[in-house]
Amino acid sequence: MTTKSQKSTRRQFVATLAGASAALALPAMPARAQKGKELVFAGFGGAYQDGQTKAFFEPFEKQTGIRIVGTTGVELARLKAQVASRNVEWDLISLPDRLRYTAQADGLLEKLDYSRFSVADLLPETVSDYCCGSVTFAAQLTYNSEVFSGQAAPVTWADVWNTDKFKGRRGMLSTVTYLMEFALLADGVPKNKLYPLDIDRAFKSLEKFKRSAIWWTQFPQVEQMLLSREIVMTPWTRGVSLQLAGRPIRVSYEGAAISYEGWVIPKGSQNYDAAMRFIDFATRPERQAELTKYIAYGPTNRKALPLINPSVAELLPSQPKNFNAGFLFSGDWWGPNLARVTERFNEWRLS
Repeated sequence: MTTKSQKSTRRQFVATLAGASAALALPAMPARAQKGKELVFAGFGGAYQDGQTKAFFEPFEKQTGIRIVGTTGVELARLKAQVASRNVEWDLISLPDRLRYTAQADGLLEKLDYSRFSVADLLPETVSDYCCGSVTFAAQLTYNSEVFSGQAAPVTWADVWNTDKFKGRRGMLSTVTYLMEFALLADGVPKNKLYPLDIDRAFKSLEKFKRSAIWWTQFPQVEQMLLSREIVMTPWTRGVSLQLAGRPIRVSYEGAAISYEGWVIPKGSQNYDAAMRFIDFATRPERQAELTKYIAYGPTNRKALPLINPSVAELLPSQPKNFNAGFLFSGDWWGPNLARVTERFNEWRLS
């Protein structure tokens, strides 16, 4: 039995570890952008930000003369500190929906001026007063297709939980977002009745894999685990990219968690007008179609899909058949509940 003292120690350990990780993830802030001539963009780095540079930033500078200075390390704690000190270094962020709710609730964002351009062609689920959808992405069932060659492949989360029919070790992501939803879908909850999440039921469902799954923490490590057959299936967000690259990896959109990132402007930005010009530019169909050449994220502008290579477009989350097969991840639910559920999850993993 776990004692009260042990629980307290574990909470302290989890809190200390989380704090240390967050501190290490925060890079130095860039110098403030020159007003009207530059925009400082805070992104997530890697191939995604490289693609944003090619599809958005460089063409925008060529057209307008406004240079975009890229940095990484999107942290709400840092944004909050900037806003509170009235020393806002960032002018533009592409913010995931799970963070958008908190940033908006904490008064960290400027209201967007949609009188400057039309959002009629954007997915309405991705547009709000403070956030304008930039891309869609999905966490979905991903599996090694060679393992299931000549036999039925897994399609649903119930299939993932069915270890008698679908043999092989599972991978599980060590984060509560998406995972709670998948555990509930596997337990029979209809996708249109997921929210508010029944967390007790989700943890009960996850008990099946508490000891047997490989609980991974870094998204890039999943590729090698799948290809080496260390695991045969897992929830993941990068399976489409590997499938397009010719790897023996396939995905199912049945019950996929579909979410989005949106362009936001930090409260107190000195370059609001230039940032709005950029958002107008970056949400145009040809710009969003261009991004898919570099990363397999879906457009939010519905007119972009016909401009994308059909073999790519059919695998993107904003393709209607894929969008309808999944469910829309709720940042509005996770925003106020993330910390509480994460603490419980960390306790559960250590118990």
